[in-house]
Amino acid sequence: FSVPSSGQDCDAGWDKYIIGLDGLHDNASSEGHLRHDINQYLQKSIDTTSSSTLSKEVRDRWATKDIRFLFGSGDTRHCTTSMCSDLCEAMLTGKSRLQRGLNFMGYLEHLFPGSQPVWGIFNGGHQAVLCYESHHFAAWALEDGDEADGEANDDQERGCTAEDGDPYASGALVECCGGLVKTLGLHGKESFHYVCKPDSL
Repeated sequence: FSVPSSGQDCDAGWDKYIIGLDGLHDNASSEGHLRHDINQYLQKSIDTTSSSTLSKEVRDRWATKDIRFLFGSGDTRHCTTSMCSDLCEAMLTGKSRLQRGLNFMGYLEHLFPGSQPVWGIFNGGHQAVLCYESHHFAAWALEDGDEADGEANDDQERGCTAEDGDPYASGALVECCGGLVKTLGLHGKESFHYVCKPDSL
């Protein structure tokens, strides 16, 4: 991960809110602007005197949260042809909603070493009702004790996921057993998901 080079940095706006955090600190925006309103709200609980202090406090608070990500199987459509932002700064984060989400989670692992974002994929596009009807949402939000994709297998209890097993069945990543790699695909189901397959390399 790196800062975009000159000429590819969206006229230096690549980190502006709502894509990034820049512009939320004190005196960065005029009254009546969304960023100014958010600054007024943030002032109640964190140091907003400069962009660097605000960004650090937001990152530190993020690290304390239990956040889950859900993506739709239809979120692979290119944002220049579907209904997601095709603004320059948005396109820097990925060409589709799924790519943006995967890149964001990858950055979180980079930003917080040792962290492993929890996420899942439901069958459908960018529709809230389909997200809320998914097994992942039911298992995570309603805390009914059911696994997002069924019960975790015995191999996961031993610390790894066997061939054709879902490494995210428990709601958190359980690495594939030796000689296997997590592979994204349909794998006989209606929605994209990961299973452990032999490493063909």
